[in-house]
Amino acid sequence: MRISDLVDDADLNIRLCVAGSEDRLARPITWCAPTEHMDPTPFLSVNALVLTNGMGLNVKDFRIWDAYVERLVAVPVSGLVFGLGAAHSELPAGLVQACELHGLPLLELPHEVPFVLVMRHVEQIIAAERYEELRQGWELADECTRLAADGHSLAEVLGRVADAVNARVAVIDHNAFELVSAGAAHGGTARTTLRLPSGASEQFRLAIEGMGSSIVLQPILGPVAAVIAMQLSYTLGSRSPLHSREAARFMEALYEDRGEPSAPLRRYALEAGFDPDGDWGAVLIGSSEDVAPAKLRAIAWRARVGLQDTFSTVRFMEESGLTTLLLQDRHGAAELLDAVQDFFTDAPELSVIVSEPVSLGELPLMLQLSRRHVGRPGVRRAPLADLAGIVQGLPSSGLLAMCRRLLAPLASDGGSALWETFDAYLRHSGNSAKICDDLFIHRNTLSYRLRKIEEILQLDLSDGEVRATCMLAFRIVAAAH
Repeated sequence: MRISDLVDDADLNIRLCVAGSEDRLARPITWCAPTEHMDPTPFLSVNALVLTNGMGLNVKDFRIWDAYVERLVAVPVSGLVFGLGAAHSELPAGLVQACELHGLPLLELPHEVPFVLVMRHVEQIIAAERYEELRQGWELADECTRLAADGHSLAEVLGRVADAVNARVAVIDHNAFELVSAGAAHGGTARTTLRLPSGASEQFRLAIEGMGSSIVLQPILGPVAAVIAMQLSYTLGSRSPLHSREAARFMEALYEDRGEPSAPLRRYALEAGFDPDGDWGAVLIGSSEDVAPAKLRAIAWRARVGLQDTFSTVRFMEESGLTTLLLQDRHGAAELLDAVQDFFTDAPELSVIVSEPVSLGELPLMLQLSRRHVGRPGVRRAPLADLAGIVQGLPSSGLLAMCRRLLAPLASDGGSALWETFDAYLRHSGNSAKICDDLFIHRNTLSYRLRKIEEILQLDLSDGEVRATCMLAFRIVAAAH
């Protein structure tokens, strides 16, 4: 119900005398407030439609009218309906001037039209609008329930909600961090939130930003908020596919495996919803003893819900002080490390190890390697190999793939010079004279190539374990030819 609706209704015969400031005629009317007080503001609420005969305002002093209108605008009310006949035969000039000054819509009601007719008319329209909002809300909730039941992600459900309210919609946690969002803020930057029904330990809210209309949020989004809360709870709960018994069994087997994709591993992957022949990404989230377990779990929840917007298959396993995420089927071109970093901006004390992409044969070794590097705070990429991983993986096709991946950048210049130089460097234990004699190169050339090798492999050749790892990798790759 809007001020413009009153003016357009021929049966009421209401005349618009002051249109008010821009867009004031589109302001919604929430209820009618008949009053003859000089200061009715203690009895008013936002967007009330004030109806008065001006019995207590039979004055000619403009300052009194100005103060009266100023108080109404401060509430703010949607408009002022002034009835003629009881105390005033025409609109007071001071009132008209004050409404024009403060931008308050002023409507003139003929003496033959009683206030009760206006009130009944407004209440009937508001009741019809409320019913329509409730109907839309329950229809939206029904549609989102069907989407969730058919296996659609939380992001897809939010996308339908965003379409319904023509705004940007996001699920945020107790730190106002966005787990997942959909839609665009078409109507500006105004933001409001609606609490999602959940337990005391899981405080999530639905944030709505940039609504282009003035629909009441609670009737429209109240029912669907319960659907979103249930889907979120299911996503985070022990019975969801993300945290299923099949997923836990698969990950436990991965941590126990030595890197050869056995038949049970492939079967476990299928049962957990993965493609055994696809590319795999992994995120390990750990903490020190100083981090509260509740915070670690909350941040891990945030990451796995948010990553569902980027990966169609997400599974996890929780242990004391460590959460393991496995992911497949990326949407978009962003690297996993870039997608993950934003989830931990307010938790720099956590240790997050990211690895991508690997085959099923490499996955057990990569998970075990990543686990060994959990501890130092920050988000970082897992090394492609370490000495323990190579020793542990002997022999396996996964290990061979890992070694080839480690050394592959040496061929980035299209030739074999860096490969031969690094091989000679390792064989001669870094002895410059022997390396130069072997390759027929100058010491300056050797120094340049070694710097380039360190740069493209992102390794520190002064580290003895790094050199040993690379030497084993060379031998394993050479043995495969």
